[in-house]
Amino acid sequence: MDQHDIEENLWEHRVRFDQALKGMKIELVADDARRAAIAKGFGMVSLDSLKAEIETRSAPSDKPMVQVTLKLTGAVTQECGVSLEPFSHPIAADLTIDCIEKGRVTDEVAEIGAHEFTLDDLDEPDVIENGQIDLGQYVIEALGEAYDPFARKPGVVFQEPEVEKEPSPFAVLAKLKRDE
Repeated sequence: MDQHDIEENLWEHRVRFDQALKGMKIELVADDARRAAIAKGFGMVSLDSLKAEIETRSAPSDKPMVQVTLKLTGAVTQECGVSLEPFSHPIAADLTIDCIEKGRVTDEVAEIGAHEFTLDDLDEPDVIENGQIDLGQYVIEALGEAYDPFARKPGVVFQEPEVEKEPSPFAVLAKLKRDE
């Protein structure tokens, strides 16, 4: 995979649905090129480390579904949302997603896009096409949940700038009267 592919997909790591259904444990660690592309994509100064521990298993369901559990850890350097000074800090996220193959989707799941989302829709599984689950996509999703683009450097407090009050029209008239 070349640098252009990394920048376009940020992270792609596909596993077969049937293998994931049997259960897998995978550890993904981002290399320098991938971290640089992800940092650029998220607008970070740098992504200093990124690791995802992923486990797949058969989801508790009457249909063959895969449950993906992901634990993300890493460190990022970013600009403070207040002072714009760069600072480094750890990031972490946990994510659990159920996946179902497209051919096994019920009408209820297929109609999600046809109506307004409710809280009940959050439990709907991801629909997988071509028999492959892209675990890299879930790593990026977890990173998106963990990363605060406007984080504050520890100890930095936003202070409202002092604004000069405009004099009232009556004060201006009073000053004009005094100047006469």
